[in-house]
Amino acid sequence: MSFSPLLLASLLSPLSFTGAVWQNKDTHALEGTGRGLEGLNGQYSALKARKNLNKIRQRRYNSLQARHRDLLQQDLSMLRIEKVDRKNYKIQLTDHRSEYTGPIEIGTPGQGLDCIFDTGSSMAWVFSTKCRSSMCDMHTQFDATKSSTYSGSTTEMHITFGTGSLRGVLAKDTVSLGGMSLHDQGFGEILQPIGSVFQLDFDGICGMSYRMSKNVNASLLEGIERSSSLSEKSFTFYFGEKEAALVLGKAGRSLVNNQKMTWYPVTRQFYWESTLKDVKVGGKSILSTYSEGEISAVFDTGTSVLTMPTEDAGNTMALLQSSGVTCDMIEAGKAPKICYEFEGLDSICIRNWYERSIEGCTASLMTLDLTQENVFILGQPFFNEFITTFDVGNNRIGVAPVRS
Repeated sequence: MSFSPLLLASLLSPLSFTGAVWQNKDTHALEGTGRGLEGLNGQYSALKARKNLNKIRQRRYNSLQARHRDLLQQDLSMLRIEKVDRKNYKIQLTDHRSEYTGPIEIGTPGQGLDCIFDTGSSMAWVFSTKCRSSMCDMHTQFDATKSSTYSGSTTEMHITFGTGSLRGVLAKDTVSLGGMSLHDQGFGEILQPIGSVFQLDFDGICGMSYRMSKNVNASLLEGIERSSSLSEKSFTFYFGEKEAALVLGKAGRSLVNNQKMTWYPVTRQFYWESTLKDVKVGGKSILSTYSEGEISAVFDTGTSVLTMPTEDAGNTMALLQSSGVTCDMIEAGKAPKICYEFEGLDSICIRNWYERSIEGCTASLMTLDLTQENVFILGQPFFNEFITTFDVGNNRIGVAPVRS
């Protein structure tokens, strides 16, 4: 497992506008509301009053019931076929401000855990009852002794993150995501977490990137790809104002608002990344001489901010400050956008690249320098504006605006 920006971005403060006068504006929390179906009782009453129709319905019901009984006796297993033919599985995500989590189950019977779904790492890691650190007591822990399908090992791994590290052991068990079961799926049990990042509100990390270690056969993405439950080998993240969700399999048209997606090819099967041509703020390039050569955009749900190499981030802040941007301008949609340009494809322009606070507005931007790599990470500010499909079967990333 390689370095994931997830943990680094969860804690480090984003860059601030030095010397800029930003006026804070009161905002209200976005609240989702549900609406029940109305009027069905009245319609049903009207139908019920029609005796002839009721007789027809009863005959049809008896006929269908007999037919279904016959099919079951013939062992056609209609219910199992219906489950296998299911096209997608939906996982509701919960916003914890610094990260989103969703429910998974591990073991038989399933043990529920809330995990971060991270496209910037490749393995699933969960807190284990084998852990003796008091930090593990802050989380729900997986208990291997309660699972009849658990298979342990003595293979240990030491992982270093930007803000901490962990020691764990590899294992296999049934992992269920939104009702889809992956049997004999490899994952890691956390035995010793080090760092304040593990005090955040999650029970594990579900890495959904390409395999990052040839020696470790525990890629969650490969498990999803092998599953026969999905008609399409893809998954989609959606972060709307009223709902956030992960859909495994083909996402419905209503989710993408009937807009055609732009597809960006995966240029290296490590991160979910695609080659960039340029990055601009207000139409001006921010690339420094440091960024000469190939640069790439990494689509990472585990990072809470946008990241750039240090010099490029400095150029970005300078251009934003020189434009005289204020909170009012940003919220009115009049501030410069950060645009990522791709060769021969539509640019991705982010307008909500800031965070509101009591003091004003702060850029959701962080510096990140990787050795011999010019990487621009598209984190949560990007996902808040775009629905994103990760197409495993065709090694591409689909992007379309979130429904307004």
